[in-house]
Amino acid sequence: MFKIDINKQLDYGVYTDFCNLSIAGADFGQEIRNDHPNINIENYRKYIDDFYITNQTEIKNKQEQLNEFLFEKQTNFYVALKDIFRMDFSKDIYQGYLSIFNCNPRWPETKTFQIYWKKDLPHSLEVIFHESLHFAFFNYIDKNFTDQIKGLNKNSGILWEMSEIFNVIILNLPQFKEIIEIEEKLFYPELQEKLNRAKEIWNSYSNIKEFTTRYLKEIK
Repeated sequence: MFKIDINKQLDYGVYTDFCNLSIAGADFGQEIRNDHPNINIENYRKYIDDFYITNQTEIKNKQEQLNEFLFEKQTNFYVALKDIFRMDFSKDIYQGYLSIFNCNPRWPETKTFQIYWKKDLPHSLEVIFHESLHFAFFNYIDKNFTDQIKGLNKNSGILWEMSEIFNVIILNLPQFKEIIEIEEKLFYPELQEKLNRAKEIWNSYSNIKEFTTRYLKEIK
């Protein structure tokens, strides 16, 4: 089940976490500065408060549109997930929040994420399903690769890289592209070489268990 809400307070922490962050060729701080040139570490709380007040009608409208759009798409997405993982995720609750920053972070421990409020509906849907696929993937490997991933971090390093690479492969499969209707692209340029190898592994097995086993063995 998907639900999209508004949480202004969440943006306080996202700003401080991402305002100077660059990782694997993606510069989140620059994205923020491009969109909000007048925000800074001294004024960010007031800036965010004022922005939500000024744009509250548009943000609320986007929230309603997204929830309606998701209602139409989510059943097919869960069917596609079950086909890949052989697990039913339809009872899980994936909580999304609109954000005024184009960072689109996710928090696996709570199955929550953000979507940049200016994205159109198809690209918003891509973000929502991208982050939800992360949650399904982490759920799967927590249950099936407990020993192999012991000590690995879901937000950095090998496990994080694999989750991003896996998403590009899976969301470009026909059954997912039919739902999302746009191509899934690699967001982190520095992972391109690893993605190329991961595609070779997937094409050899087309099976998540074999893919994960081989990928972890090679990378570790």
